[in-house]
Amino acid sequence: MLRYLLRRLLLIPPALLVINFLGYTYAHFARPLRAARTPFLPFVQEPGPLFPVYREYLTTFFNPELRTVEQAGVLLSIREATVASLGLIAVAITFSILIGVLLGLAAVRNEPPGVARWLTFVSTSGLAMPSFYIGSLLIAASVSYVIWAGPGTELPFEIQGFGWDKHLVFPVLALMARPTMQIAQLTAGILSGELSKQYVRAGRSLGQTWRSIRLKYAMRNIIAPVILTITASFRLLVGELVVVEWLFAWTGLGRLLAQTLVPPLQTNSAETLLFLDPQVVAIILTIFGGLFLVADLLASVAVRAADPRLRDV
Repeated sequence: MLRYLLRRLLLIPPALLVINFLGYTYAHFARPLRAARTPFLPFVQEPGPLFPVYREYLTTFFNPELRTVEQAGVLLSIREATVASLGLIAVAITFSILIGVLLGLAAVRNEPPGVARWLTFVSTSGLAMPSFYIGSLLIAASVSYVIWAGPGTELPFEIQGFGWDKHLVFPVLALMARPTMQIAQLTAGILSGELSKQYVRAGRSLGQTWRSIRLKYAMRNIIAPVILTITASFRLLVGELVVVEWLFAWTGLGRLLAQTLVPPLQTNSAETLLFLDPQVVAIILTIFGGLFLVADLLASVAVRAADPRLRDV
């Protein structure tokens, strides 16, 4: 187990370096090409040789004394955006796990083993609606409420903006909808299959209650696949972060990445300086890559801790 953990940890730094280099390379060559096709952007000079420029960027990044005031400000903005996104992700994935697992467990029939039809309908509907569609429905519902209630009506939840209060509700709901349904659907299917096994019938014939069989045996056997399901849902959640943060003007990494990839509409816009900035694109993609790698590492360790049969794999 320790050897496996060390091997995985040693793979993370080179993987992050590759992600960083690819992100920097894309922005390095794409920025002048995109700027030439966008009349709202100022003239961008042709990029110099990639490797010397990238080496200078790494030197500046790891040596704060060499940073300019502009670079320090950009790094501060990225740091603040990282905190905002991590908080949003933490709240959304926590509620997704709790609600998804509870829904999955509640939908499983004991005898005969199976999954309730209502979960199939609910999960299919949830998985069919992407986060931006759910977010748009929430915004439309808020606007309809104001029109119905009359002028001067205060919204119960904020539509746009950053804040750890009412601003948090709609982004969390939009982000957690699909991961919650995915966790619920797969948890119910895995538990239903586990309750169909021979040892469950043997336990029932010996007088074991369904509650005892579920808690002592079935749940223990499905922990590993449930953890992998949660990890897949986490990837789905992080992947939709860009759209959700852009839709609700949440000042996180997703919105910052969107600002660097989408050409601004005005030359005096604050996003003009960020458009395809190689350093910003490289750092944001590295952070997202780090989230995926750390999530996979934690899931692998948790799965091996929960299932002794996998510890020597």
